[in-house]
Amino acid sequence: MGSGTSQQTQQRPQSSPNNKDSRPQTTGTERPPDKKPSKPQVPPPCPPKRRKADVFQLSKYTHVDDYSLNSPPNLLVGTFKELIAYLTKNPEWDDMCKVRAIFRWVSSVDVYSLKTENDPPTHSPLEYFLKIQKNMGNHAHLVSGLCQMAGIACVIISGMNKSAAYEVGSKVDRKMMGAQWNAVYIDGEWRFIDAFWASACVVGKKSGEWTLVDTDGNVTQDDEETSEGETQHRVNEFYFLPDPDQLIWTHFPDEKSWQLLEKPHTVSEFENHTYIRERFYYLDMFYTDKTKEQCMLTATKGEVGLEFGLPKEKSEYFRFKYMLYQNRAESGLDGGNLSLERFVMFEHNSDLLRFALRFPVAGKFKMDVFGLDERESDVFDLCCTYLISCSDPQKNCMPLPDCPEIGWGPGVEAKNAGLKAKSHDGAIIISKDGRVDIKLGAHKDVRLHQLLKNAIVDEATLSKYAVIREENGEFTVHLRLPQDGEYAMKLYANDEGEDGDASNVLNYLIKYIEKGTNEPFPNITDGKIGKKSIADKLGVKAISNPGGSVITKDGKASVTFKARNDVELVCEIHSQDPNARKHMIVKPTNKNGTWTFDMDMPIEGEYSLNIFAREKGNPSSVYNVHSYLIESDGHAIDEEKADLIKDDHSEPTVITETVETSEPEILIPAPTGYDNVVACFHRRHADDSPDNDAVKLMEQDGLKLFLTKLEDFGEYMMDIYERDAKGVLLHLARYQINRKPASELYKDDAKMLMEQLLQKPESEEELVDDNDNKDLPDDEKQRRNAKKLMERAMQQKDQYSLEKAIAMYESAGGKDDESVKKARRWLELLQAKEELQNAAQRRELDAIDKALARAKAANFDNQLDLQIVVAQRLRDQLARIEKLRHSVLNMDQKTIAEIRTYSNPPEGVHQSLMGAFLLLGHPMKEVKVWRTCQSILGKTGRESVMRKIQKFDPKDCFLAAAVQSKKVIADYTLEHIRDVSAGAATFFVWVSILIML
Repeated sequence: MGSGTSQQTQQRPQSSPNNKDSRPQTTGTERPPDKKPSKPQVPPPCPPKRRKADVFQLSKYTHVDDYSLNSPPNLLVGTFKELIAYLTKNPEWDDMCKVRAIFRWVSSVDVYSLKTENDPPTHSPLEYFLKIQKNMGNHAHLVSGLCQMAGIACVIISGMNKSAAYEVGSKVDRKMMGAQWNAVYIDGEWRFIDAFWASACVVGKKSGEWTLVDTDGNVTQDDEETSEGETQHRVNEFYFLPDPDQLIWTHFPDEKSWQLLEKPHTVSEFENHTYIRERFYYLDMFYTDKTKEQCMLTATKGEVGLEFGLPKEKSEYFRFKYMLYQNRAESGLDGGNLSLERFVMFEHNSDLLRFALRFPVAGKFKMDVFGLDERESDVFDLCCTYLISCSDPQKNCMPLPDCPEIGWGPGVEAKNAGLKAKSHDGAIIISKDGRVDIKLGAHKDVRLHQLLKNAIVDEATLSKYAVIREENGEFTVHLRLPQDGEYAMKLYANDEGEDGDASNVLNYLIKYIEKGTNEPFPNITDGKIGKKSIADKLGVKAISNPGGSVITKDGKASVTFKARNDVELVCEIHSQDPNARKHMIVKPTNKNGTWTFDMDMPIEGEYSLNIFAREKGNPSSVYNVHSYLIESDGHAIDEEKADLIKDDHSEPTVITETVETSEPEILIPAPTGYDNVVACFHRRHADDSPDNDAVKLMEQDGLKLFLTKLEDFGEYMMDIYERDAKGVLLHLARYQINRKPASELYKDDAKMLMEQLLQKPESEEELVDDNDNKDLPDDEKQRRNAKKLMERAMQQKDQYSLEKAIAMYESAGGKDDESVKKARRWLELLQAKEELQNAAQRRELDAIDKALARAKAANFDNQLDLQIVVAQRLRDQLARIEKLRHSVLNMDQKTIAEIRTYSNPPEGVHQSLMGAFLLLGHPMKEVKVWRTCQSILGKTGRESVMRKIQKFDPKDCFLAAAVQSKKVIADYTLEHIRDVSAGAATFFVWVSILIML
């Protein structure tokens, strides 16, 4: 199953006190009144030769259904003789039509909602339905009686079924699970009918034994509360003539012959088989050789897999979701209070549905798989359920880097986007060296975007390790993974010419399995080589090199562009080689709107050139219009000039950070010490038009800040550059900004889980390989390996790994040299950053003040500038809220009494109070009535408004309430409210500040 809302398993009801199916079991002698005493001769049970699909197609019987469903209402209070005469009136109908008419009429009645003021007529259908309601009759006897009155052989089958009362995986109990259903003899073959299961189901029945820990990768940690559920009336066509091999796993007859199978199953097989429901068969799912059919699975070394085959010709219309539960009684680690986010891998391709589960903790788990055919329904229904026992959890079990809603691997979304996998047609890619090229064909014009994710490394850093290029109608995604581990490569697509957010269409799970590291690519601003979609909107066109690759001759090359007169072009040249950066040169020139960029790259290697457009009148923003990846063959260097360059060359440390916010705008600080700074801002995996209002440069307290608008929730990227007089940019910082709802800020359940699991330090065999170390003493070998791990942890800003590496170095007797001192500074910075994030999450003024002080002290090379600015802004907002809280609390009773005395308050007063009361938890239906607001304002003691405001914690402000409050006060200004009521104005300001958080 991939994101989404909780699905409720739909099962058949049992309402009798002893949890049996609500159908009295008899020998078949009981019958509804008016049943004819003579009945058709009953042939012996025999498996049918044909499938249901061979003898019954619903579309051919719509006339029968229409006739039955439009029956006169008075038949319900008439006699059974009148009823069967109506249902079998057409002389041209065969037995199939008659049985269908009986089934459809019986199943159309919502038995458990029937209500009558007077006693029903004796021996009427209504009387019998009311007996069913009171467990004094059942559907099986009703169908049997009606069929026999119609001259059709019909028997009542007694047995047991796995209804709503059945707890998956438990022992079967004939007494507790007793039930009855029918078999009818049509056209020389026996067929099953269960009119009860076809007309009623229970929604929401829960045993109270399970905690929902994951649904499509979204952690809920919802404890089930015991519930009998709600019986609902729904007609389920599956239980009209189901095939015996499909019905057997929920309906087990007492008599083996009435299984109607060539090879009957045993009670033990029925008990142990997967709990399987009709949606499984509707979707034509089937077991593969890798899937076990028993209900209880055992995880091996913390892993277990589920795999189902799908019909290739139809599966593109199927959608799946899952729900993972943990048994509360058998949970591991502190009673199961762990979030199990991103431990289920879900793959759906043309002929396969696969789930791979990994467990970091021991326990008993339940896995529900839901599905739908989007051509027929938008409701997910249960396909099957498995129980999983894990006594040996996976060691050092890491969460998946992502849990995409569409699952992993090439599927219907990629197909619909016009993409075809050429190099990797599976969901998982294994790489020994961390270098991967993914090739995709495209049968239509699309724009493709990529996003690389990892459970440890932040996305701003990872953006440097992946690029995408398009050549001759084929896309290639190039990856150089920074370190071993698992990565998600998420691909998004828009049709050519379609602006806005691109849809996620394909995801790969990439496993870098051997120890090692890779250098990132030269800077490609948005990770896409070649022309950007925004170029056309700005009137910029590549003349000499329209693609994305440049090969030099003697280390030199040039590219030419044409641009509108109101657009200036600037550029950035970049290399990951520090020596190459000292010697590389780019010179822009402009002649009447024709721009030429001459490059000299004397050091052989890989470079990038990013071309930016800047509209006149908008000095603070640039837009990336084209990017090149360049291979330079190099040339000899003038040694005298090289020495001058070496002595004069200094480089800034490029700040690379990921930050989260819930606000619609954010202040991004430019690194200090640079005068002419510009920003390149864009939404990730989206194609947007230029917006000159999105970024504004301002100064505050000696800092240059970019006031940046974030109109929608999502992921944004900002690169900050210094521009020199020649139009050449120097990269200073890269920030990924993730705007999320306030309730999701700083929520990283995967990392919390890793901390709770207290993973052991890597063993010596798991450290970075270095053949040069093999002859060294063990202590020296450990010190060298520890230093390499420190370097890697600092590069990836991995606080946990850095702590381990420093401890490893100290345990080997290492002394503090410059590299270790640097590592300690980084560790303090990362710890300060974490403290600042935690304080911001708690929204406590004192904690934020303390964390800000620590962050400012630890902030070397401006690494925490952004976090400090964001936290300072939050701190100021919280201080304003606290001040406003006191303003509300200090309102005198005269002011409150004045507001309460309004019988018809001035425009805006009611709305101001509505906004406040919504935030305090009152429902909209209450506060939209002014009298209710007056009543709330007049409460005293614990329920008083003043007391609630005094106790109110901003982090407990629900998003839905904030949205409602914002909408309520949207049409008013503070000036207007203040003019009509000073007291209402205080509430108005309090609400306005809160909904901004």
